[in-house]
Amino acid sequence: MKTGIILLGHGSRRKEANESLIEVAQKVEKILDYEVTPAFMAHWKPSLPDAVLAKVETGAQKIIIMPLFLFRGMHVTVDIHNEIQEIQNKHPEVEIIFTSELGADDSIAFLASSRIKEALA
Repeated sequence: MKTGIILLGHGSRRKEANESLIEVAQKVEKILDYEVTPAFMAHWKPSLPDAVLAKVETGAQKIIIMPLFLFRGMHVTVDIHNEIQEIQNKHPEVEIIFTSELGADDSIAFLASSRIKEALA
């Protein structure tokens, strides 16, 4: 079964912010040794529906969507789920898996601590 992976970010009017999501997707792709497509909720392309459609058109039967969001705000709990439901209605043959957001993970706390230590030095 062919699987597609999408790393979903909010999107910004600032090109530099969107380039950061693309950079993270490229790093994840190297770590997983698996193609990772960045997608955006707003202000940039591809949108989530467009990214999913591209995966479906290349034969993906399972699509994993990882929201690159820190916490369970409205996008993670409502907006993305609504978009996924619309996509699922159009492509019922495709299994869509929506992972957890980054959340209050220890690795986030370590990264935040590292940034603070840099400022203290």
